[in-house]
Amino acid sequence: MKNFMVKNLFLCFCFAGIFYQAIAQKVPYRGERLIFTSEGNQHDRGDWASTPFTLALFSALELQDQLMVFAFSDHTWGSNQFIPGADAQMRESAFLGAKHFGFKKTKFIEAQTAPNYAIIEIIEQINKSSEKNPLTILVGGPMESVGSALNEADSSKLKYVQVISNSKWDHEHAEKPLEGESHKGWTWEKIKENFEPKGVQLVDLEEERKTAYALHSSLEELSWLTSSPQKEEKPFQKGSWVWLYGRMEASQHEGKVDLTDLALVMYLLRGNDSPSLKEVKFILESPQKFKLN
Repeated sequence: MKNFMVKNLFLCFCFAGIFYQAIAQKVPYRGERLIFTSEGNQHDRGDWASTPFTLALFSALELQDQLMVFAFSDHTWGSNQFIPGADAQMRESAFLGAKHFGFKKTKFIEAQTAPNYAIIEIIEQINKSSEKNPLTILVGGPMESVGSALNEADSSKLKYVQVISNSKWDHEHAEKPLEGESHKGWTWEKIKENFEPKGVQLVDLEEERKTAYALHSSLEELSWLTSSPQKEEKPFQKGSWVWLYGRMEASQHEGKVDLTDLALVMYLLRGNDSPSLKEVKFILESPQKFKLN
């Protein structure tokens, strides 16, 4: 009996190791297709900054064609109630960011004005997934669009999908509207309950990272965007960094710029759940020195 139990325990550990390796192999990034979602149209002015900065990081590493869909303004229940003009700020960050950083094939979708279109495009990417063609979804906003897409997609494809998120607020907001709001929908826990058993790989950076505000910075700490000796060298377009700094200025609140959603990108690229602004700066200034595994 003892030998039987030891043998079974050994097999469990081996299985656990294989399971962990299967999940972990996608981080750092190995070339899979990507989807990114962000809010910014109702609550979070930080997305005005992190959306174009995300595009800049992907551009630095020439990953534009791997980003299939960028669904922004994905607080689909409404816009501008708490921050007037927020939706216009997000259109500038997303559409002009796409132009400045060379995204010619990515579908940029304003999810609040076209929620069904955003969901359909995410479903299409999920349904293309396979062992040789996996998909990673980086969620920088509420769970509603992604949860709806997972729910309507081919369930046999879900085991090839990884979802990474980094915010408890985003995880819960569908069922915890603020005063003056009225909505319900998909949460992280509902996604976990419904789709993890079907193979979706979920990564919750909110639980893993140690420094939640490592990417909150002052404008002064971002001034290198306008003064760096490496400013706008290839592959960047002339004027793109100066424009990006302007988006930092637009997004600042009480003297701070919130770039915490860059943790999603840095985790994808480096497996680091607590990145620093210094690491972000290194990628933009020295992309040729950054090696993807």
